[in-house]
Amino acid sequence: MPFHVTKFKVELKLAINRLKLLQVKKSSLNLKARREIAPLLEAGKIESATVRVENIIREDLNVEALEMVELYCELLIARVGLVDQSRTVDPGVSEAVHSIIYASSRVDVRELTMLREMLTAKYGKELVLEAMDNSTGLVNAKLVRKLSVNTPPDSLIRMYLTEIASFYHVKWRPDEDVTPGGSDDDTPSGGLKEPESVIPVVPAESEPSAVVGEGSGDELASDKDEALPSVPLAKPTAATTATAIAAADELETEGPAVEPPIVLPRAATPSKAPATQPTANKAKASPQQSSDGGIPSLEDLQKRFEALKRA
Repeated sequence: MPFHVTKFKVELKLAINRLKLLQVKKSSLNLKARREIAPLLEAGKIESATVRVENIIREDLNVEALEMVELYCELLIARVGLVDQSRTVDPGVSEAVHSIIYASSRVDVRELTMLREMLTAKYGKELVLEAMDNSTGLVNAKLVRKLSVNTPPDSLIRMYLTEIASFYHVKWRPDEDVTPGGSDDDTPSGGLKEPESVIPVVPAESEPSAVVGEGSGDELASDKDEALPSVPLAKPTAATTATAIAAADELETEGPAVEPPIVLPRAATPSKAPATQPTANKAKASPQQSSDGGIPSLEDLQKRFEALKRA
């Protein structure tokens, strides 16, 4: 194909538009692929996620390479006069010409193939073959690395996986897949030491059992006996017994005054009011009988309790 400046500029503009479309398309596909890797990381399928990440890395590098080729096409449009006037490659466009020829055989863009054929007619086949093989080293080194088919390094793969996990809020760390299938004792715990089971030790001063257990029961009993004075116990007599019973009767008669009285209906109060006086008299007479030395019988005590209940 013969070289024409006007057609050359048209092909450059068409190549720029096609390169932009490819960049948008590959970027959207990569975004979808990143979204599919997040569930794999969450499910623990690290090997499958690693293989897919390698493809994503390669596509990202291709997008960057397309962007560089696009810039070189714009540069040739701006300096198309240097290409048209000289039969040899001008140093101002040498890198752009060699880079476009190098990328034409590695990028699926039809317009770049048309540009390569026009440059072959302009500069000769020998220059085109040197540019395609990069034997002269005039192709941009970054473009060569981005279009290479070498496997990406492990550090780059881990970085991609980490970024995807953090972006989609997946709990995953790069050191989780170091020893798959290992025992629980050999696998690292992420740099955090598990707390050991510590038995709390209570001081001996706060333990009441330790204080009580220092001495035997006999020693404690002897200490209490020494602390309290010994009081002789008097033998009960008939007089003291009668006096105690009389005191108990007085407490029983005075019981209703201490406790709140039971409120009865108005109709029942007049009939029960006179009954309280003879019970009081009987209660007062009981000390006289007991003072004479007589012990009340069981029937008298029952009558007194019934009178108290009625009151």
